[in-house]
Parts: sequence; structure tokens; C-alpha cells
Amino acid sequence: MLDDIQVIVSDFDGTLLDDDKHLPEQFPALLDALEQRGIRFIAASGRQYYNIRKQLPDGMADRVDYIAENGAMTVRNNEICWVDEIPMSDVADIVRTVRSTPGCYPILCGADCAYFENGDITEMVYHANMYYARLDLVQDVLEAAAADRICKIAVFHNHDAEHVSYPALLPFADRMQVALSGDCWVDVMNKSVSKGAALTELLHRMQVSPAQCMAFGDYLNDIQLLQSSGHPYVMENAHPQLLELFDHTSGHNNHGGVVKTICRELGIQI
Repeated sequence: MLDDIQVIVSDFDGTLLDDDKHLPEQFPALLDALEQRGIRFIAASGRQYYNIRKQLPDGMADRVDYIAENGAMTVRNNEICWVDEIPMSDVADIVRTVRSTPGCYPILCGADCAYFENGDITEMVYHANMYYARLDLVQDVLEAAAADRICKIAVFHNHDAEHVSYPALLPFADRMQVALSGDCWVDVMNKSVSKGAALTELLHRMQVSPAQCMAFGDYLNDIQLLQSSGHPYVMENAHPQLLELFDHTSGHNNHGGVVKTICRELGIQI
């Protein structure tokens, strides 16, 4: 049993949430138990900050900290700590590439809102609405971006991001972070951005060591997050690369694997 855990961080989609995007039924009780022990929970996701909050109803949203936009934005005690802004010249270059790649569409993610420019793509709008609580349809995303701080560009391709949008964006990998974050999504951010770097920064603010942190993830954009924690756990449903990299698994996301593992490792009964 782990005796000195101070922080628990979990990815959301494919990890804490089930495939229907629902929290485990026992999560509110678990959050209560963690607070009683002085353990802080961090929600980590490629999702927009405002969207992550919507996944935590009944006052839970104010009781956790956040790593949003794959680490490009962090929130501690309900205050934005950091936005890793992409220079507009890079934003423009990436948008031009995405516009010229068939079937690919950009969403520009800012500190205040996210912006997209093609409302006719029903599948993209459906997926985008799952991940963005603040999402504006605009005539030109570059024009809208000029009034915000863009920290991530999410590129959508319907179910084949790994073989279409990801290769198209790899030429930017020499100066940008290009992360495959799901079947439909590739995220482009500054080189300095990762969930792991964001976790390290938050742990420093909390004066907590990696050895006092548990982390949970399931996809390639969770690798640095898991490496930055002293106690990493990957889901049974994780990408094969994660299952090769890390020793400990945490059950399946559809069966409340995160909650069950935390309860087992910390001796919590709920």
C-alpha cells in the first residue's frame, strides 16, 4: 500500500471516463475520501479547461486542479497559472498546412475560447462539442486568434488522424510539439508543452515530490505525464506503446479502473 501520496493526476478520455464519457459512479465518494486525507486531485486532458470543468458536476469542479490542452494551460485553485502561447507566425503556417490537407480541419484553442471556421462538417462539430465548452464558429480562425492567446491547435480528421493529419503535420516537429491524441485528433503546441511538464510545474507549486504522486493515462500524449510521476499506471485499454513502457496497469476505463486502483493502493473503502 502507498503511504505518502499527496497528489493524484488522471487523464480523462479513455482513462477516468468510460467510452460513453461518464465518470465512474464512485468518483464523488473517492474525491471526498481523498480530501479527507489531504490528497489533491488533478484532472489532465487534451480537452479545453472549460470543458473539463463541465465533466465535474455538483461542485466537484472547484475542488480539483487542472492540466488542460495537453499541458498548454494549467489551473491551480481555480486561477489560470500558465498559458503557453504559440507565436502567430507559427499559427498561420500550421493553419495553411491544415487547410491544404484534404479532410483536415483546425480548431484554434485560446485562453478564452476555441475557434473553428467550417460549420458544415457535422462529424467534426459533433466531436468538437464533446471537448470544448467554449467554441465559436468564425469566418477566419486566424483573424479570431489575433484577439486571444492561442496555446494549442487541434486538427481533426474523421477517424484516421494517425495516417492523414499526423504525417501532414510532422514537418513542424522540428520546432513544435506534434502529438497524436486520439483517433480523430492531432494536437500541435509549443515544444515546451506536455502534460508531464505541466505536472512538474504544478508539483513544484504544491511543494510535492514526484514520489508522492500517482498518475493514470491511456494514450501517447500521456507518456510524459506518467514519466513525471513516481507511481505511473496505464489502463488495460491503453495504446500498446504505453503497455510496453510501464509496468503497472489499472484495469479498464469502462470498469472504473482508476477509482478501483486508487482505492486498492491507498486502502480506501467507499
